[in-house]
Amino acid sequence: MNSLLTLAKDLEQKSKAQQQSTGEMLKAAFSEHEKSVKAELNESAKRISAAILDHDRKLSSAMSQRTKGMVRMVSQTWLTIVLVSALLIASSAGILWWQGQQILDNYTTIREQKSTQAMLSERNSGVQLSTCGEQRRRCVKV
Repeated sequence: MNSLLTLAKDLEQKSKAQQQSTGEMLKAAFSEHEKSVKAELNESAKRISAAILDHDRKLSSAMSQRTKGMVRMVSQTWLTIVLVSALLIASSAGILWWQGQQILDNYTTIREQKSTQAMLSERNSGVQLSTCGEQRRRCVKV
């Protein structure tokens, strides 16, 4: 029975030793695996960060280009509006000046005609110009 007891003790010691060595081996394997997973995660994080930064730079550049294009378009639109407004104002001023000249010429002509009519009335001893009929034509009244 003694031999059985020693055999059982030996088996128990071998089992504990094997369990301990398996535990240490698993710890070492898991530690290696953990290190490699951490390294891969760090590399992946670096790649993702670099991709995000690159995307941000591209997006910022695109937005800058878009903003420049919008500013250029708005500037051209306002310049067109200002130029068209100036052209309209200049045209209106020209038309008003021309109409003023026409009115002045007509006023001068009417004044000259009235002066001539008054002079002719004085010279012709009572001969007067008037309007006659339904169509209101000019007539000479003696």
